[in-house]
Amino acid sequence: MVELSIIIPTLLSPEDVPCVQALSRQAFTDYEVVVRGDKGASRARNEAIKRAKADKLVFLDDDSIPRPGYLAAVSAALDRHPVVAGRVFQPADAPITHKRLPWYDQGDEEKPTDLIVGCNMAMRREVIDAVGGFNEIFHHGHEETELGRRISEQFQIYYVPEMMVEHYFATSVRQYWEKSYRHGKADADWWELDSVPLSTRLRGCLPFDVLRLSWVETVAMLVVKAGRIRRLSQQLVGRVRSRGIRPRQSRGS
Repeated sequence: MVELSIIIPTLLSPEDVPCVQALSRQAFTDYEVVVRGDKGASRARNEAIKRAKADKLVFLDDDSIPRPGYLAAVSAALDRHPVVAGRVFQPADAPITHKRLPWYDQGDEEKPTDLIVGCNMAMRREVIDAVGGFNEIFHHGHEETELGRRISEQFQIYYVPEMMVEHYFATSVRQYWEKSYRHGKADADWWELDSVPLSTRLRGCLPFDVLRLSWVETVAMLVVKAGRIRRLSQQLVGRVRSRGIRPRQSRGS
């Protein structure tokens, strides 16, 4: 059995994944890489978990670039803790630097946390066995946060700064807006999961509180609202169809 199973959801071929290339340069070699291209990051991770051979499961994005010593650090961290969150740095040329990302860099000290991020986290298999895998209602966005909430009910998560990767929040303004739209849809999925009242959901879709200091961020907030509206509309249509309600036909039809 290998020490670590590195799980990476991606649509790329394994040989083209930047993360896989970076891992090959690590001194630590007792690991396997499990790449899955299933529809949705949650499903891809769940399928990879089924195929992983190790008891220590490491979750990275395809563009996460581990710093030297990463694999040794995560293996040692999982000897101490059942669930660990790593440190994430944005490269110096990152186009989106104004957005506050408290779950990326949580400081220089190891400590308990409730913040985990899918591009750099790890856990022992016993945790997945206890709480279940990723909720596949979430395709891209909030999937690790929702999993973290379930984990926190049974296990203590620890932040370990020695587990360091580089990762862009977005590589361009356009990708930032696309990510904002996906997160907006994920917001609506979260509301559905938590049975949030419809009136509250509708208020969350209204164009309030979108003005920001930069036009890039203002557009991003509008795009988030658009994503929420899109997913909420799909949910409402799905409810109508599930109840067998059909549009009324005119008498002449």
